[in-house]
Amino acid sequence: MVADRFRTLSAFAAFVLLIVGCSSKTSSTTTEQTPSANATVQANESGTRTFLAGMARGDTTVVDSFIAENFVEHQQMPGMPPGPAGLKAFITAWHTAFPDLQLTVNDMAADSDKVWIYSTMSGTMKGPLMGMKPTGKSFHSDSFDLVRIENGKVVEHWGLSDNDGMMQQLGVTMPSAGGKKGGAK
Repeated sequence: MVADRFRTLSAFAAFVLLIVGCSSKTSSTTTEQTPSANATVQANESGTRTFLAGMARGDTTVVDSFIAENFVEHQQMPGMPPGPAGLKAFITAWHTAFPDLQLTVNDMAADSDKVWIYSTMSGTMKGPLMGMKPTGKSFHSDSFDLVRIENGKVVEHWGLSDNDGMMQQLGVTMPSAGGKKGGAK
């Protein structure tokens, strides 16, 4: 159960961590589009950057301005409410666990209603997370995310990150088949 939560957490974290970072080197990839479609792509990228900057400050109010009420997280974290409320709760928990979180957006591309992000994140586990005690250890991990935007707000998120590598670096273990909770090594 903890393993499933951590996998979900990590996927959700990938999205959140994309939002957290300030340092970035981004490139936009757009196909030939009408001026109206190109304006939408640019607005989606701009909104994503604004959201990232707010998250970097730990400002969960950016959820209200950029996440739709009908937001669907395809890697929903067990125990968290769905939608924007769950994202806010997750952001708060993540910032508690990793107060020194850093994110570099390595690449960003947008087309129509989608924005793709490839990022690298790092941080030190100084607070509890999903029942795991802080280890004081650091991690460095790559993530890929896709968000779909409608009317200027994110309505869906999919993400993929190196959960096992992150757990290993943090010194936490996957639970045993008997369901015992993993802990610090």
